[in-house]
Amino acid sequence: MAADRIRTTISLDPEVHAIFVTMAEASGTSISRCMGDWLADTAEGAQFVAGKMLEARRAPKTVMREMQAMARGLAEEVDSQVEAIRRKSLQDTRPPQAELRRTGGRKALGAVEPPCSPTGVKSPGKGKSQGRKAA
Repeated sequence: MAADRIRTTISLDPEVHAIFVTMAEASGTSISRCMGDWLADTAEGAQFVAGKMLEARRAPKTVMREMQAMARGLAEEVDSQVEAIRRKSLQDTRPPQAELRRTGGRKALGAVEPPCSPTGVKSPGKGKSQGRKAA
């Protein structure tokens, strides 16, 4: 309900304000609603940071080590994802060597493989199966 929302005044840099003006226009909402929704959507992250700030007052070195470990873990995960994307893109741009050997390079040149059937591979120009016949 709108009555459950708290109205507040905040100061913003002009660049930040311009970003939220653009978001509000794109979403068809008011700037106030856009900012409120953004803050609600990111509240879990803000709650985490607030908790870490409170912990840091009690044990700054412990929190610093935790944050450094988290940053290293995130960097490793990003590197892993980038490497996976790189490998996938390499696979998509060149046919595997086994496929090139199996097709004699035809597939790489754009040749179309004949369709398969339950009894074997159909010849491109014939409708009959080339596989074994039932006895």
